[in-house]
Amino acid sequence: MLSRIADSLYWLSRYLERTDALVRSLQVNYALSLDRGEYHTQSWRQLALMFSSAEPAKLEQLANDPQAVVQHLIYDNINGNAIRAMVIKARENARGAQDHVTKEVWEQVNQLYHLINNPLLQQRMQRNDSMAVLEELGKELIMYQGMIDNTMPRNMGWNFMTLGKFTERCMITLEFANQHFEGAGYELTHSRDVLYWRNLLLSLSGYELHLKTYRSTQYNQNVADQIIFNKQFPRSTSYCVERIGFYLKKIIQTNRSDEATSLVKLYGRLYSKIEYADMGIVREKGIQAYLHEIKTELFHFNNQLSQLFFSYA
Repeated sequence: MLSRIADSLYWLSRYLERTDALVRSLQVNYALSLDRGEYHTQSWRQLALMFSSAEPAKLEQLANDPQAVVQHLIYDNINGNAIRAMVIKARENARGAQDHVTKEVWEQVNQLYHLINNPLLQQRMQRNDSMAVLEELGKELIMYQGMIDNTMPRNMGWNFMTLGKFTERCMITLEFANQHFEGAGYELTHSRDVLYWRNLLLSLSGYELHLKTYRSTQYNQNVADQIIFNKQFPRSTSYCVERIGFYLKKIIQTNRSDEATSLVKLYGRLYSKIEYADMGIVREKGIQAYLHEIKTELFHFNNQLSQLFFSYA
């Protein structure tokens, strides 16, 4: 496969995985902000910090106006992580690799592109119909995931797409976790109320699993365990890193270069820091240091992967 095609497929998945995470988080934040609870302002601030390139003063202003945050994170042209910007970039990548995706996948990406650029959609948001708009976008993204899963052949293109998906998902999980633990003072021994963690868990579609799995009131430790180590949670760091390893093995099976060997070793270091760790090690290192360590290793892995397969300098 040409490096240009592999690059396009990899980033198609990354952009739409990021879009899915942002849409789901906007839905959760918007719904929870309506009850004017203790943490509603903090949640908008955390979301803006993750997905906006605006100046700190503007971020503070946005944090107190949910409708303005939603508009900014969906449509603002100066924000490279706005939903419209990411969908446009995803479509460009899909068009560049159109011969390597199925007709159904291309049509669904196109459908999402035309939906987000429909002026009537933005007018509906301005009429305070944001929840309905976000639900519509969320359904289209679910349709995209279904098209990918049910129509794409399990070839090299699929391997690069899925590798991009789980790399982006792991980065998002780590960043979400870091933002919320920062708000909790990176504390593991003195737990915040479960309502504090509700936003994080709902944004990652893990709230129901948390309530069914964890019985103690050590909410900070329970959340850390689920986010990092719970293999039954499809957005946990452990689950994502395992999936990354599975598809990495497939894409390098015909590449016996020194660079490929170095990449496998780099992945092995990342994997071992999660697979052979537990909450005791996290408490010993501190949750802040541990999350930073995993993020750093993941960024190094992604950079080396890009240099090897996408010809990045």
